Amino acid sequence: MKIEYRHSASKTNTFIDSPPFWIINELFGFESEPNARMVMGLAAEDAAHHALSNQITDADTIIDYAKKKYLEHDVDEASECEWSGIIAHKFVENLGEFGDVVSFQNEKQIKGDKYGLKYDVVGKTDFEFKDRIVDTKATAYIRRLKAGHVDPKWYPKMADVRQQCLYRDLFGKETMLLYCSPKDQYAIDMTEYDQLHVLINAMKHIEHIFSICKTKEDVVRIFPLVCDNFRWKGSPGAEDFAKDLWTKCIK
Repeated sequence: MKIEYRHSASKTNTFIDSPPFWIINELFGFESEPNARMVMGLAAEDAAHHALSNQITDADTIIDYAKKKYLEHDVDEASECEWSGIIAHKFVENLGEFGDVVSFQNEKQIKGDKYGLKYDVVGKTDFEFKDRIVDTKATAYIRRLKAGHVDPKWYPKMADVRQQCLYRDLFGKETMLLYCSPKDQYAIDMTEYDQLHVLINAMKHIEHIFSICKTKEDVVRIFPLVCDNFRWKGSPGAEDFAKDLWTKCIK
């Protein structure tokens, strides 16, 4: 099967989590619209970058800017709009210690043969500083145990770890994750983690599927349709689109 494709951490993590969701988005052109939580994260990151780039530290100014960015999207959740500003301010408070921002959402693409792959690999960072890349994650809450420690079963999320291990290899810098909710924050560097091989193996699995399938419909026939992963819940229309597709392909 011939297809234009670029590997990325987000695509590959989607494949790991839910092959059918990956199939409808990457092979059949279904476009998942950003939900309120996604827009919250985008607005918070944009506002934090604006503040850091312009030496803005005033909380109200940062919060107002984030809410303005949030309202540029067609989503109505009032809570996420408010949270976007609070989280943006938390991002700024935590990222300031790393110095000047070298780049924001910098994209790098390399030939896949470095990893034994046919297709190119692309990575897109959040905040790059002189000595470190920090990936910011906006969330509604951070789960902690009664003792006060962050629940290790929830953080760091392994999909996030795999992403950062790839970015560390692509950009040649240490990486860390910064989770912020309206009431909490948690940062962890990736020095002790090595999950790159998991991501690369999944990319090789994707390429193997491309090599043995003659058509996109053949890829559908490999996987049962299961829609219980969290990705489906935040993507209106995805499940109906998939059910219709699987019905047509599985005869």
